[in-house]
Amino acid sequence: MFIILSPAKNMQSSRLEGLTLSRPRFLAQTEQLVETLRKFSPWQLERPMSVNPDLALKAFDSFQSFDPDAEGTAALLAYHGLQYRNLDPQSFSLADFAFANDHLRLLSAFYGVLRPTDGILPYRLEFLCKLKFGGQNLYQFWGDLFYRDLFSSGKTVINLASAEYSRTVQPYLTPHDRFLTCNFLVMKRGKPRMLATAAKMARGRMARYIVKERIDDPEGLKDFCWNGYTFIPHLSDESTYTFLQRE
Repeated sequence: MFIILSPAKNMQSSRLEGLTLSRPRFLAQTEQLVETLRKFSPWQLERPMSVNPDLALKAFDSFQSFDPDAEGTAALLAYHGLQYRNLDPQSFSLADFAFANDHLRLLSAFYGVLRPTDGILPYRLEFLCKLKFGGQNLYQFWGDLFYRDLFSSGKTVINLASAEYSRTVQPYLTPHDRFLTCNFLVMKRGKPRMLATAAKMARGRMARYIVKERIDDPEGLKDFCWNGYTFIPHLSDESTYTFLQRE
């Protein structure tokens, strides 16, 4: 099975001794994006990217200095958001990384579908960015590439991504595809609710559980137990596994 994760806005440079980096497979598309992005000044990036002037300048600099031949940082180590801090790939062994490389896929509006060992550079670009690329938004630019890449092997895809990123796959699903979304809910005032921060943490922990326990079958996900979360059968079905954290 493949597990898909959203990227994080915050990025860092990090290394794991002995880890061999791979090249992102969709650099041709990334270079097309860069060709357009380099045409915008920092102030022209602010509104469509919904960022402040400092972040717009940082994004501008990253686009201007982008080098497709630069080694970069392994994607799984490069992202530094709440989800990735809970996944904690810095503590992975080389064997853990090998398993992750066969099972985890990180979805990026800039790089496409990434393997954990793909070397990437810092960037800031989200699918909700309002810039146009050849008259297309980013969902239209990438089209069904994410779907084709993930489902070409016929494997089950475990969705641990946010709605912004799972939208790259869901419109193209067929009745023959198994796309299993894991929802993490918290009991608040007697009702199960989705809390964004708690869900990000749980997605990271679920991904870590899959790697460390070498889970290769969706049934194994049901045993996930962390911070009070447990699998709830009556809120789950073939396309949705629900985990609930009690009050």
